[in-house]
Amino acid sequence: MTELIEPPPAPTRWLPLQRLLARVLSLLDRYPWLLPLGSFVAGAASYFMVRRGETLARSIAIVALLGWPWLLVQGWLHRYLIRRFNSRWTPYALQMVTQSIQQEVLFFALPFIIGATQRDWGQWLFTSLACVAALVSTLDPIYEKRIAQRPALGMLFHAYCSFVCALVVIPIALKVQLENALPLALAITGLWLLLGLPRVWSDLSTQRARTLGLTGLLLAPFLLWLLRAHVPAAGLSVTDARISQTIDGLDPGNAVTTFSTSALKGSGAIAFVAIRAPMGLEQSVVFQWVQNGQLLDRIPAEIHGGGKTGWRTWSRKRNFPEDPRGDWSVDLETPDGQLIQRLEFRVS
Repeated sequence: MTELIEPPPAPTRWLPLQRLLARVLSLLDRYPWLLPLGSFVAGAASYFMVRRGETLARSIAIVALLGWPWLLVQGWLHRYLIRRFNSRWTPYALQMVTQSIQQEVLFFALPFIIGATQRDWGQWLFTSLACVAALVSTLDPIYEKRIAQRPALGMLFHAYCSFVCALVVIPIALKVQLENALPLALAITGLWLLLGLPRVWSDLSTQRARTLGLTGLLLAPFLLWLLRAHVPAAGLSVTDARISQTIDGLDPGNAVTTFSTSALKGSGAIAFVAIRAPMGLEQSVVFQWVQNGQLLDRIPAEIHGGGKTGWRTWSRKRNFPEDPRGDWSVDLETPDGQLIQRLEFRVS
C-alpha cells in the first residue's frame, strides 16, 4: 500500500495572505453571482460616466481591469505559485482566481461592447460571442470540464478575454484612437499566444491535433484583423444622429427620411451626429455616402472626447448623380472601417 505524503507546510509569513485569499475564494464560491454582477455594475457605471465625459470612468476602468496582467502571464504564475505555495488547495485557488478575473473582464466590458454595437451582422456576432463567453465563465460545469482542463482551449479563452479587455480599456484609460487601439490589442494578444505555444504543444498528443491547434492559434489574430471592421467601436457612443436638410451652427433641422429628387438637388442633404467619447480622446472619423450599395464619397472629420452632450459634427453633400433615386446610407466609421453609426434615407 502506497503511503500518501503530505506536502510541506507553507512558510508562516504567508499564512495571513493564505487565510485572506481563502476567505475571498470561499465567499465567491458561496455566492458565484457576486463577482459577475459587481463587474457588470462597475462597467455600466463607467460606460454612463464616459457618456457624461467624466474622468472618474478612466479610474474605474483601470481598477476594474487590474486582473488583465494575470490573464497575460497566468501560465507562468500558475507554475510559480504552485511551487511557492505548495498546498492541496493551491491549484483550485489559482483556477478560481483565473475564472473570476475572466468574469470581471468580460462583464465589465459588456456595457461598452453592447453600447457600441450597430446594425451590422459582424458586430452582432462579436457582441453575441462576448455575451456567450461571459455566460460560460459563470457556468462551472462547462468551464471546469471543457475549458480549465484543456490547456489549448483554455489559452484561446484567455486570449479572447485579454483582447476584449484591451479593446475597451486602451481607448478609455490611455486615450488611444480606435484605429490604433485595435491593432495594439491584437498585437498584445498575439504575443501572449506565441509565449503560450510551448504549453499548448505539450498538451496536444497527436500530430494532427498539434497541426490544427497551432494553425488555429496563429490564425486567430489575423482573422480578427481581417474582420476588424466588424468589431464594435467600444468607447464611442452616439447621442444624436439624423439626416436633415438644414443646420444652424451645430443645431440640425428636423430629421428627414425621404427626399424628392428636386428637394435633394436643391438643398442637398446633411448627415449630423453627436458622439460622446472619453475625455482627452481625439478620434478621426469618416462619413461614407453610399447610393444603392455603391460608395460615392468619403469625407473625413474629427471628434474630441469629454463633452457632456457629445462632440457635434456633420457632413453636407450637394453633388449628386444625374439620377439620385434609390436607397442611400451614410456610414460614420473609424479610419479602419469600424461602424459607429449608420443613417439611411430614400430618394424618390
